[in-house]
Amino acid sequence: MMLMYSTTPVTVHNWLPGTANKDFISLQAAIEYAGEQGDELPAIEILIRTGNHRYVTIGGKQLADLIVRVCSSH
Repeated sequence: MMLMYSTTPVTVHNWLPGTANKDFISLQAAIEYAGEQGDELPAIEILIRTGNHRYVTIGGKQLADLIVRVCSSH
């Protein structure tokens, strides 16, 4: 998964009020961070910038499955 090691800016967006979003320089770092926020996982999405204010969004079960794959490989 080449995108995993990309330097495309990635944001972990948290929908919980009063919780700040966090920016990362790699998808892997964003996924690892999201995995550390397990209690808030239903309120988290990962936004990958694709240009012109467009994003690819990863959330829900797709994000949970990706966290398991990435974190179990360490």
